Amino acid sequence: MNNEALQRQILSTYNSLRFGMILMAAATPVVVVLWGYAFGIDWQDSISAYYFAPFGSDLKYSIYPGRVPFVGILFALGSFLYLYKGFSKRENVALNLAGLFALGVALCPMYAQTGYIPFSNILHFTFAVLLFLCMAYTAIFCTQDTLQWIADPERRARYRATYRIIGWFMALFPLIGLALALYFHAMQRYVFWIEAAGIWAFAAYWLTKSRELKESEVEIKAVTGTLTQPLPS
Repeated sequence: MNNEALQRQILSTYNSLRFGMILMAAATPVVVVLWGYAFGIDWQDSISAYYFAPFGSDLKYSIYPGRVPFVGILFALGSFLYLYKGFSKRENVALNLAGLFALGVALCPMYAQTGYIPFSNILHFTFAVLLFLCMAYTAIFCTQDTLQWIADPERRARYRATYRIIGWFMALFPLIGLALALYFHAMQRYVFWIEAAGIWAFAAYWLTKSRELKESEVEIKAVTGTLTQPLPS
């Protein structure tokens, strides 16, 4: 294998991480619901409710089939976020924290249970909000680290606007879902769709990031030592 092929092989790791996060995040709301249906579990008012897989509105902590895809996907996403290295120290820190918060969401159920982690419901919501806030920060404040190598100023501006929209989606939807979960009981799946929208915004961020990096070829140029000075903002 020559140097160029080896470099592209190494870079494929980053592409695979991004593609994995896109696929898992986009599929999560659908997979969790369908998996629950396979075990006779009603469609829940929130994605987080599948942690204990209650039947309808009756919380029975007997079998938890819905927990399998929910927790498994969260652990995978958290690990991917932590392993993915950003283009700057601040981006890397934000992604590392997002990964740790994703693991926290997986470990702390939204229903507090005697003998388990104290205040797990509060921790669950807190970790979920912090996860999306870290990703929102990355989308809004860290994208210039790579956008500065997009040659076309109009394309650069379009990417920047897209990232900001996605970032605000990720920041606001979990907070709205948290408010609804805390103050309303008969939510009729409002929280589910708000959570789903936040998750799909997460997937949209990585899809946009993959397209941007492919267009600028900044990763390839960085590895091959051909990366020039960044373009004017």
